[in-house]
Amino acid sequence: MKHLVVVRGGGELASGTIHALYRAGFRVLVLEKKEPSATRRRVAFSEAMYRGQAKVERITCYKAKNLIEAKDRLKKGELVMLEDPTARSVKELKPQVLVDAILSHGTNGTTKDMAEHTIALGPGFCAGRDVDVVVETMRGHNLGRLIYEGYSARSQDIQSSTVGESANLEHLIFAPEAGTVDVLSTISLMVKKGEPLAVLHTEDGRDIEIKATIDGVLRGALHRGSKVKKEQKIADIHPTMGQEECFTISDKARCVAGSVLEAVMVWENKRPKRRFFGRG
Repeated sequence: MKHLVVVRGGGELASGTIHALYRAGFRVLVLEKKEPSATRRRVAFSEAMYRGQAKVERITCYKAKNLIEAKDRLKKGELVMLEDPTARSVKELKPQVLVDAILSHGTNGTTKDMAEHTIALGPGFCAGRDVDVVVETMRGHNLGRLIYEGYSARSQDIQSSTVGESANLEHLIFAPEAGTVDVLSTISLMVKKGEPLAVLHTEDGRDIEIKATIDGVLRGALHRGSKVKKEQKIADIHPTMGQEECFTISDKARCVAGSVLEAVMVWENKRPKRRFFGRG
């Protein structure tokens, strides 16, 4: 299919990139796993895997049942998501551009030969070997920098992806054990330190009450009934964020998205005889 960008992953940071690419006129197909674990669900297109569709800042992504339906929706100009965590469909689709936005600190099987131009977000990829371009995702001076040789910063952690490097981890809530979690509060509502936030039903039948660690807005949380591993993030409390900001793309996601667009256009401008831009 002409003018196609495939994005692996539909979480918070990935959704900023997806949103920007689609608005810029590209056909975009998002590949996700069956049950995504994004906590910032109000700004993640991955919600389409649960609801059939998901809207982020006035753009709707539709879940396709299979590759045939995905192709039909793409031809209509829709933003489409398909269950395909291993990117098996890429071989048939032959996209011009592929973006790995899973942010798992690994290559996830993504290689340079999967598309004419390959881009990856964050650590785990070597630019020039695994993919063509790596986009720096660590907050600081180099956030959004395009790397054409070598790696992005490897010292990244979950802390730097939320409220900044100066923060500690108190705002993040992790599962103390493996089990099933029921979050008691709603995203965008205020919570107080020490109040019940969730209940973890452990694999051996116990119930563990999880409390809010700080005062703030519940910025993100897993779906009620989500299965979690030990130390998996289940919620995110922001101490200063306004409630309305829970429903808009973050500054970091927008910065990274702009860099992905730049990487695509730099590549496009080097191939003037085969114009790529646009859904036409």
